Amino acid sequence: MLSSNNINKAGKREENSEQKSFSSYKKQKVEYDQFVRNEIGCFKSEEYGSVYFSSFNPVWPILGCGLSDGRVLIIEGKRQADLVGKWENKTWNHVNAMSAMTDLGWNMDGTLLLAAFLDGQIVLWNKNTKTTMEIKDLNGEQVWAITWNPFLPTILATRSDQTVLVWDLAQNQPKSSKQRFAFHSNLLRDLVWISEDQFFSCSDDGLILLCQIGTESPIKSFDYGDAVLSLSWNNTLNLLGSLSRSGSTMVWSMENDEPVYLVKNERMKRPTCLAWYLFDDSIAESSWTLIACGLEDGSVVLWDSCGDSDPVISLLVQTNSIWDISFSPDGMFLTSIDLQGNFVIWATKTWQIVFQSNLSFRASKRILQWGGGGRKLAIANPDEQIHIIEAVELVKNTHTDTYDDER
Repeated sequence: MLSSNNINKAGKREENSEQKSFSSYKKQKVEYDQFVRNEIGCFKSEEYGSVYFSSFNPVWPILGCGLSDGRVLIIEGKRQADLVGKWENKTWNHVNAMSAMTDLGWNMDGTLLLAAFLDGQIVLWNKNTKTTMEIKDLNGEQVWAITWNPFLPTILATRSDQTVLVWDLAQNQPKSSKQRFAFHSNLLRDLVWISEDQFFSCSDDGLILLCQIGTESPIKSFDYGDAVLSLSWNNTLNLLGSLSRSGSTMVWSMENDEPVYLVKNERMKRPTCLAWYLFDDSIAESSWTLIACGLEDGSVVLWDSCGDSDPVISLLVQTNSIWDISFSPDGMFLTSIDLQGNFVIWATKTWQIVFQSNLSFRASKRILQWGGGGRKLAIANPDEQIHIIEAVELVKNTHTDTYDDER
């Protein structure tokens, strides 16, 4: 069981503090929103295609969608709480794309939406001016994925086979990338920012490298000894979670060269994705070191990174390999989707299922990104529509002491 010990910045529990059962607060009765599913058309009448990517604006009621023909669809509403079906303002932005779109995402303050293409072309849509700007690396570096810096709205990283490019859009007139990082010797798998000027990257070469803008070589490295597939950063505790091809889950501290936590349980299937438990002031401190993993056998497990290798919680609903998992920004919900499109939302106060559906979806990395104030998800699929999963506001009926749906 977990305890409510104090946790220091190195991710260690301080001893001799009062013990508290994990289940004592997980079983509290909680009232949560009802989730519904809707489909939103992303193409004009008589048009056909697929939705490649989708991303909610982190601040305003805006949804960006990347389409198979290279266009970027912007759907705008008046209120975050309104169902997306009521967001009536749609604009299609044409891009002179010569290759397939590879990623789409908003910066931290919601002012810029970036669409990336395989040939290295980058298109920025400015929310304030409603205009687009196209840029491209002068060396023709491909773009496989983008990662906005969550600490600065003008900094982003693009990555290709073995290279990371960092861009600074502060002048809104970028001529070329700010810095090129090419330290890995094999396929680059993932990247996470940990500060305004530092990021971790991982690769099939077995290395996790900490790089800093303005520095010509990595400032720290972890040698995994196996291909590293995914990273997740805990900004509160300064802990880095990682998954390897062999199935091990490791947690690293900035103060150590060896992992502070390791799970490699042969009785369980290989982990496929991971996410730190997000929380606000209402979440008990004893959950701060929980890390969730989706497994190949269709289960989702949570480990205490300051505990032993036994799962604290095991959730088994899906029967196919888990593709992605994600906590809502306030930590109230955990969602997962497997390779067959089985989609589940749990309430983390009780670990009861509050929504379940089967979706067709496009298997891009980290498709479960919450938006709309942390109560909406948009999931791209191979059709002309996009799946919208969103909470319905519950309005209390004072006469019957029950709740009615506000639709």
